[in-house]
Amino acid sequence: MGYKNFIELAYYRLGRISFDEKMVEKFRKNVLKDIVPVVSRLKLENAKRMGIDDFKLYDNDVYLPGGDPKPILDKDGIFKAAQEMYHDMSEETGKFFDMMLETEAFDVESRRNKWGGGYCTYFFKYKQPFILANFNGTSADIDVVTHEAGHAFAAYLTRNNRFAVELNVGGMETAETHSMSMEFFAEKYMDKFFGKDAAKYRFMHVFDAFSFIPYGTIVDYFQHIVYANPDMTPEERNETWRKLEAEFRPYLSSEGIPYLEKGTRWQYQMHIYESPFYYIDYCLAQVVAFEFLLESLKDYNEAFRKYVRFASQGGEALFTDLIKEAGLVSPFEDGALKDLAGKIEKLLNELRAQI
Repeated sequence: MGYKNFIELAYYRLGRISFDEKMVEKFRKNVLKDIVPVVSRLKLENAKRMGIDDFKLYDNDVYLPGGDPKPILDKDGIFKAAQEMYHDMSEETGKFFDMMLETEAFDVESRRNKWGGGYCTYFFKYKQPFILANFNGTSADIDVVTHEAGHAFAAYLTRNNRFAVELNVGGMETAETHSMSMEFFAEKYMDKFFGKDAAKYRFMHVFDAFSFIPYGTIVDYFQHIVYANPDMTPEERNETWRKLEAEFRPYLSSEGIPYLEKGTRWQYQMHIYESPFYYIDYCLAQVVAFEFLLESLKDYNEAFRKYVRFASQGGEALFTDLIKEAGLVSPFEDGALKDLAGKIEKLLNELRAQI
């Protein structure tokens, strides 16, 4: 097709017009330099507090003794609390969530033969966002009315934006910023959903989001290597994953898990097969979402105003320009991740003290 390799084509397929391969490489180096050491330190310190001396892959998603906090509400209670939350958040979010409830734009109950997972989609003819999920009584149920609702809110804001035609709500990095940021703006309302365990949820939520960034970077880096070298053997691909995991998640070990010891963990990540090169968008968005979180802790209303402006422009403005207009630091800039990592580490220590 005339392309150097699939990498070039994949970037075009994703509609990336505000950042390129070299900028992603710079971001990747900054993650390794400034975020990996902090995540590693926090993970090992937390493991020690939980009495885990030999940190294994299966320990990685454990943040609190006794397991994750669970919602104290059933489905109807969650939606009632969410409606109260969005009305308190702003007039715009209140109207948005009322519309979602009135149009029955949620399908969240698990049932036989239903598609697994969750997502938000949009029916252009009716200018209608729609959310599908599978409630299971865990904290993931709350993510549906924060993360997926962030996507839906952005679609709602851009429904009449005649300038956001081609890119709709923006590129995937922009769209994921909408959802991840909404998760953080919802944090101050978590008492409604978790009661006395709200502080535990906030700690777990921020910690999990922060420690995701190195992993997401591995997924993207792995794809750059294997698509630049299409003649690699399966064994070479597995060895590449093992090396990247050792570099970006040095605190983890897969020892004693024969299949994963070979470096096959990458096959778990369906995005590599279904949406090549999409995964780094989560990492970029997570960094910007953290900036919105930090801004909200200083001045919630002003931070939320900037967020609404960010989301309402959708694809009419570049990701990098949206960040600049919001007064945030681009994740591609030198030093951006070092400053962020220090602030998030401080925040996590403060949140842990509240548990």
